[in-house]
Amino acid sequence: MCIAFIIRRKRKRSFYSRKLERALQTVKKEEAKSIIIPDGLGGMIEIERLVLIEQGLLIIETYPMSGHLFGADHIDQWTQIIDGRSFKFTNPLHRIYNSKHALQTLAPKIPIFCRIVFSENSNFPKGKPEEVSVIDSLSDDLKSLSEYPSINQQGQIAWERIIRVARTDGQSLLRDV
Repeated sequence: MCIAFIIRRKRKRSFYSRKLERALQTVKKEEAKSIIIPDGLGGMIEIERLVLIEQGLLIIETYPMSGHLFGADHIDQWTQIIDGRSFKFTNPLHRIYNSKHALQTLAPKIPIFCRIVFSENSNFPKGKPEEVSVIDSLSDDLKSLSEYPSINQQGQIAWERIIRVARTDGQSLLRDV
């Protein structure tokens, strides 16, 4: 029974990952996963996915959570209600905004967009913040980025600078400290 649970869980994750890849495929030029950059305050911050798009940079953080979710931009704790139980979790927008500010120090003139992505089994009964998507609506949510002007060459130069500075191996970060 335990093996069946693990197999089912892996299938769900890969299904979620495939949906995410499909949604990003239409907008991404380049992508980096799990990079670590300076936070601008003497520390480091990890970015789950950084995507170069025609309009700038897109930060993606995934939260494969299900249930009813309640949260807003400036609330410290969000709530998940699932199976009649309530769970609190830290507002994920705080983390992604910190990542955005860190990237702005490396690419000050490049537009930076953020997106928190929850699983298809989640919903926001009282509304969701602008920079939050459910995996099934991500493609539609990203279409609004096409309204911004293209920054092709500037974006590529900024991308190369970020990739030069970024670390992709958390182990090396620990050794350096």
